[in-house]
Amino acid sequence: MKLKTGGAIFDFDDTLVEATIYYDKAKEQFAAKMSELGFPAEESLQVLNRFDINNVLKCGGFHKHCFPNALVETYEYYTKLYNTDLCPKTRKWMEDLGWWVFEQPVEVIDGARETLEVLNREIPLFLATKGDEEIQAKRLAESGLREYFRAVYIVPDKTHQEYLGIAVKNQMDPERSWIIGNSMKGDINPGIKGGFNCIHVFHHNTWDFEEEEPEGEYFSVNSVRDVAEIILKGL
Repeated sequence: MKLKTGGAIFDFDDTLVEATIYYDKAKEQFAAKMSELGFPAEESLQVLNRFDINNVLKCGGFHKHCFPNALVETYEYYTKLYNTDLCPKTRKWMEDLGWWVFEQPVEVIDGARETLEVLNREIPLFLATKGDEEIQAKRLAESGLREYFRAVYIVPDKTHQEYLGIAVKNQMDPERSWIIGNSMKGDINPGIKGGFNCIHVFHHNTWDFEEEEPEGEYFSVNSVRDVAEIILKGL
């Protein structure tokens, strides 16, 4: 049976709500602490990034313990490198800093709610977000945006198979549907590969792990406010 329904699948973090800004604030505190301890601050941020990416790859997705563990691993790495004693209190401080990120209030990005309200009147909307299921479900509830989505999919990672699976479950035709997100790696390229129309929403803070070269054509906007106009023109 040919699928005839069009729809839109939105990303959550850094598309509809702020996320990376809290990681960046934690990294600033981390760098300051490392400098206080006599370790190279800028270099330690690069090492932290490597540990963080490695943890995500090992876990097969964005699990909640990846970032706290990376902070601790970086601290331990430098204590060994500089042959200094590891302080249990400092180690605990590092771990707590990682968990602090998940305790921050959810801040909806300007224009996100208005965009969802407009589109929800015209097409079915879905949410696909990476991360820990419990944390993401809590953040979504706090955002007040849950009501706009027919269904929510919280997955370890986003691939074109995931998107096509969502399309099949909801009888969506990829050629008439949209993927909207800030990540080229997690949103746009999988969407392109799955045959969807894609809109890349620029966000001033995007983890470099989410960046890669585009694999096809897509729309690009500087604000989520501009998404509705593009989709409505295509209906």
